[in-house]
Amino acid sequence: MNKKILFAIMTLLLLVTACNKNDDIEILQSLVFVPEHSSGCIRVDGTSAMTIRYRAEPKKLIPELVNNSKGFKFEGKSLSETPSLTINKITGDEASGVLTLEVTPSAGFEHDGDYAFALHYSDDNSGFTSAYTPVLVVVHPTNLTFSGINTSQVLIAGDSYRLEPIFTPTYTTEKGITWSSSNTQVATVDESGLLTLLDNGQTTINITSTDNPNIGYSVTITVSGGNIPVNPGDGTGQDQAE
Repeated sequence: MNKKILFAIMTLLLLVTACNKNDDIEILQSLVFVPEHSSGCIRVDGTSAMTIRYRAEPKKLIPELVNNSKGFKFEGKSLSETPSLTINKITGDEASGVLTLEVTPSAGFEHDGDYAFALHYSDDNSGFTSAYTPVLVVVHPTNLTFSGINTSQVLIAGDSYRLEPIFTPTYTTEKGITWSSSNTQVATVDESGLLTLLDNGQTTINITSTDNPNIGYSVTITVSGGNIPVNPGDGTGQDQAE
């Protein structure tokens, strides 16, 4: 057989073999951010370490992706200078197809910054970049009060008031609160801040931050007579109760 023809056949066989091998290579097809909070954002709380999760497809690649964790990095974009997210460790669950990243944010995230990050992966065969996910910069309250009543008001049994929390700073993100009344026979306050005055006497209305129980505010109020029964249902009127 002519040497040129033989060489051509061998070259063709090598190309076919190479193509078949490439066809067998699984490549990353999807990386989707898995939100853990209702905001759907990456939550950055100062420089505190955090966990971020992504769902990868195909799932069978999870062990390989974990082994090649150095192939991952975050790419940021912002209208201003972009701080960074550093990946410290990656673990994965092949059954769910979820990658768990332990991440540390750099300093420099501002509450009014417009930040977003995409997770990029590359290896010898391919590369893939997720969609960008916006960042929510966590801001903790430093002070908490409420409006709606004051100690100089004449508070009458039977009336109700809507209490409104006031946070410092005003752009606080952690706005969880609890309300309470020290004497629920005199007045009650529900989880929405609706204060209902029930009977003559004194009580202290409290608001407390669930983010930091040491932050709160209290007002002691005095409830006086009204023109309704103090104890509805037993026929006792206000004039009888005084």
